[in-house]
Amino acid sequence: MLFNIIAWGMSWVSVRTVLTELDAGQVGALRYLVASAVMLPVWLWRGRPLPARSDLGLVALLGLFGFCFYNLGINFGEKTVDAGTGSLLISFQPILVIIIGVLLRRETVSLVAWIGILISMAGVIMTAIGGSVGLTLNLGTILILGAALSSAIQTLINKALTRRYSALDVTTWAIWIGTLGLLPFSHDLPEAARHLSANGLAHLIFLGVVPAALCYTIFAWVLTQVPIATAMSAVYAIPVFSLIFGWSMLGEQPTSLTLIGGAVTIVGVAWVQILTRREKS
Repeated sequence: MLFNIIAWGMSWVSVRTVLTELDAGQVGALRYLVASAVMLPVWLWRGRPLPARSDLGLVALLGLFGFCFYNLGINFGEKTVDAGTGSLLISFQPILVIIIGVLLRRETVSLVAWIGILISMAGVIMTAIGGSVGLTLNLGTILILGAALSSAIQTLINKALTRRYSALDVTTWAIWIGTLGLLPFSHDLPEAARHLSANGLAHLIFLGVVPAALCYTIFAWVLTQVPIATAMSAVYAIPVFSLIFGWSMLGEQPTSLTLIGGAVTIVGVAWVQILTRREKS
């Protein structure tokens, strides 16, 4: 999860960088065409596994929510929202995952985990309030909050499917379906790819290979190893890394309150990770 949150933190900066050269639909489609190409030889090497017919609908929903709707919300939202604020908005995903899981009676969350989650949420709110332009409600923020809901649904479906299938196979199927869903929102992909700068191409390849193909495979596996509250609490740390990368690479300078909020967020994440591990042992 540490590797994932660093890579996902960097992905917000990469998306914002590529959006200066491509439109939102092109970014999503090209990113996941790269991810799909990465997963193809792995799928062939594993003997071309496929889900059971009864699970096709669930796999389709996983691909659409986790990779199509989520990325459309992120890419169109980041046209008006900076990388740091965007990653803060998406940080509402963990609490949505846990609330939906509890309501569906698929998850139980201890008091220790709830305290850590609330500490992290307080840190996220502090960081958002301390942002350079504040947290404003516009179409971009609504789209990113919609992406957070899509990602929460994706996480719960992922956890259900990885009880029956390998995390690698589930991620492969979902990425392919998500890519098909993204294609109608793009246009002139060969022409767009040809006009990418070397820097834009590097960020696009990074987005497809690391935060998409590799990190989502790791995340699917993590969900089979730890309670969902423990896994999702780590997601709160993504904005911290996004703010660091945005500061160093895009010049999006954080305020003192933003930095304090980031520190509080990390305390909450550490609380859940350490104390739930002790509780389990």
